[in-house]
Amino acid sequence: MRTATKPEAPLVIDEITLDGKRVQVQSIDLPLDEVTLDPNNPRIANTVAIGITETGAALQARLETLLWADDDVRDLYRQVLINKGLIERIIVRPDHRVVEGNCRTVVYRKLREKQPNEARWRNIPARVLPDDIADRDVAILLGEMHVAGKNTWTPFEKAGHVYRMHNDFALVQDEIALRLRMSKSKVNQLIRAFDMMKNQYLPKYPGPASSRKFSYFEEVFKKPPLRDWILATPQNERQFIDWVGKGRLDQGAQVRDLPAILEDEEAIAALTKDGFAAAQRVLAEDNPVITSKLFKRMVEMTDALRKAQLDDVQRVRQAKNSRARKIVQELKESLDRFTDLCGIEE
Repeated sequence: MRTATKPEAPLVIDEITLDGKRVQVQSIDLPLDEVTLDPNNPRIANTVAIGITETGAALQARLETLLWADDDVRDLYRQVLINKGLIERIIVRPDHRVVEGNCRTVVYRKLREKQPNEARWRNIPARVLPDDIADRDVAILLGEMHVAGKNTWTPFEKAGHVYRMHNDFALVQDEIALRLRMSKSKVNQLIRAFDMMKNQYLPKYPGPASSRKFSYFEEVFKKPPLRDWILATPQNERQFIDWVGKGRLDQGAQVRDLPAILEDEEAIAALTKDGFAAAQRVLAEDNPVITSKLFKRMVEMTDALRKAQLDDVQRVRQAKNSRARKIVQELKESLDRFTDLCGIEE
C-alpha cells in the first residue's frame, strides 16, 4: 500500500523593481541548516575590531556569537518568540547566503536551541533572489530598505552602506542622494565621517562600543569650520580621534562646541589633559555664557531688547497700569539690584 505524502506548498513568486529592472524572487520556507550568515553584514564588516579568520562552520559559529552579543538582537529574539515567527521574511541569494536578515537568522537558531521540539523554528521564511542579480542591485535594495526605508540600521551601519555604494559600486553622490532621499551634502558628510571612523579611529580604538560613536564624526563634518580644521592637517585628525577614543569628549553633542575651544590654546590643552568640562571652565573665565544659564539668558535678553519692536514699546507706554509695564518695571528693579550686588556703578 502506497504511503500518502504531504503535498509541497506551491511556490510563490514575487516581483520587485530594482534600478528599473523587474526582479523575480521566490518566497519559500528554507531549512534553517541550509541558510548561512554573511560576513559582510554591516554590523560585522564595518567594525575592524573583529578580525575574522575562520571559515566554514567555525566562521558561522563566530558570526552567530558576534551578532548574538548585540542587545538589539536579543530584543529581536523576544519579539519573535512572542510573535511565534517573523513578520518579514529574510532575503537570501540562490546559495542561501543571507543578504538581509542575518539577525533574524541568528534569532531562529537560538530559538531552535531553546525549543528543539518546536517545528516552527526548523525552517525560516525567506525570499530567494535570482541567480543573475548583481551585487550593485543588492546594494541598492539594502539601501532602500535600511537607509531610506523603515527597517533602519544604526547611523554607523547606514553610513557604511552609503560609503560602500559610493566606493564599491561607483554610484556618484548625486545618485545616492536621489535614491536614498537625502541631500547631497548629507551623503558627503556620511562618506567622510565613515571613512575617518572606519579607517582611522576603529583601528586605534577597537571594540563594540566604539562603533556607537559615529555621531561624533558626523558632527565634525556638519560644520564647515570644524570640517576645515580636521582636514587641514593629519595632526588635527589624530588629535580629534584621541579626544574621542580617550573619552575627553564623552557626548557627541560636545563636538558642536569645539569651534570655541579650538580658538583658545589653553582650552585645547585642558581638553587634551582633563576633558570637555575642563576646557569649558577655561573658556568660562572669559565668557561666563558657556557655563552659566543666567548669563546666557542675559545675553539673549539684551539682544532681544536691542531688537524690540515699536508695538512692544507702545504696549508699555499706553497704559500706566498694564501688565506689560509691570513686567518692565520688575526687570529694571531686578537688574538694578543685580548691578548693585556686582559693584557696578552707573
